[in-house]
Amino acid sequence: CVECGKSFAQSAALSAHRRSHGGERPFACLDCGKSFGLSANLLRHRRAHAGGSPRSCRDCGKEVGA
Repeated sequence: CVECGKSFAQSAALSAHRRSHGGERPFACLDCGKSFGLSANLLRHRRAHAGGSPRSCRDCGKEVGA
């Protein structure tokens, strides 16, 4: 990484890391609009929307999983 000097074995890992420096968040939740820099974080967030018991999204307050 030219910003911090960290190195990665895979170019995809470097690309994901570089987004952390620029604040790019290309992965958006279609339910509430919250965006993420890593697709894995979006997938974890989506599980909250699809979960079994009702709960609220801590960012948007929307009740999910009802």
